[in-house]
Amino acid sequence: MLRRIPGLIELAGLSLLLMMIVSPAATMAQMGRGNSINGIFALAPPNRPIPEQIYANPNVDGVSIQYIWMAIEPSDGFYNWGPIDDAIRQAQAHNKKVSLNITPAIFTPQWVYGAGARRFTFLWDKPWGFPPCSTQGFPIPWDETYQAKWTAFVRAVGARYSGNPALVLVKIQGINGQTSELLLPHTMPGGNQYGRLVQECPQQNDDNQTWVSAGYRPSKILSAWKNDAATYGQVFPNQHLVIEIGPWGFPPIDENGNLLQGRMADTHLPMEIVNTGREMFDGRFVVQNDGLNAVWAPPMLTQLATVVPIAFQTAWFVTNDPKCRMNHFQQPCDAQQMMQSTVNRGIESGAKYIEIYGNDVMNPQLQGILAEAHRRLDSQ
Repeated sequence: MLRRIPGLIELAGLSLLLMMIVSPAATMAQMGRGNSINGIFALAPPNRPIPEQIYANPNVDGVSIQYIWMAIEPSDGFYNWGPIDDAIRQAQAHNKKVSLNITPAIFTPQWVYGAGARRFTFLWDKPWGFPPCSTQGFPIPWDETYQAKWTAFVRAVGARYSGNPALVLVKIQGINGQTSELLLPHTMPGGNQYGRLVQECPQQNDDNQTWVSAGYRPSKILSAWKNDAATYGQVFPNQHLVIEIGPWGFPPIDENGNLLQGRMADTHLPMEIVNTGREMFDGRFVVQNDGLNAVWAPPMLTQLATVVPIAFQTAWFVTNDPKCRMNHFQQPCDAQQMMQSTVNRGIESGAKYIEIYGNDVMNPQLQGILAEAHRRLDSQ
């Protein structure tokens, strides 16, 4: 995931929604198809070369490479494949697996809007990226122009890379706001603004009302996701397909365009998407969460692990972080203890792989922990 903040919240009523998914036996029997996805994946910084030290690390099974749409297709139909080519070439030279992630969202090129795609605007509320409280935007997910341009791009990516045996994982993108996660900015009634580190701005947006005005319906999101996912499935027939998801990623709006009173999010839609992906792609569909840390693993994924392959990305890095984000901002802030607790939680929750930030992968003090995690994940 492109740089983000930690933490996701347990999905209420998950056990009921899990009943929508087919039997565990049928699912688990199909997991072996295709190349192995197990192990430690080093999370590369977006649009930057991966250090040789990461490729050469024997505790690393693969690299998770991240790019933004505007950098790869700066103008309509003209592509800058060089960075991806180089990363995959180096991974092959070092016998590493590759996970590929290209994100639209706020990184959608301007020419898409010039072609007529509608934009959703919101106030930036993260401690990274754009200036706090600045107005930013991304394409409305169901907009026909956006969908046409995005899926055309995905087809071009698939035509170039789907035949490469090093590529074992591809992230399904298209329904994105600020990051590569399946998450749209929305107002959470009651003042608990999950993910908002900038709580007060001189100007205020009601994101939920903006969505209502834009014609938001859960069915439109599900339909757009199906369209995106079907395109990925067609052009990447041999790869595992991944969604990065959490339970509180969608605005609390019902099918009639009304706010769900007393709700901070639509907690049903994420599981609808999980179930749809499971039905479309069988054992090569992977559900990933990007909030794994030393004190918490998302219960949503732990419960899903019996019916679908799951994976985690660490919520932050443990190396040289005085704020102790991976320990929920609590001292003591020992990097080795935090990493050990984090990988234990991920593996015990049933993860097939764990994505770990590159600076942690390169930390000499963590190599023993990574070696053991590599062994445990590969032996599954």
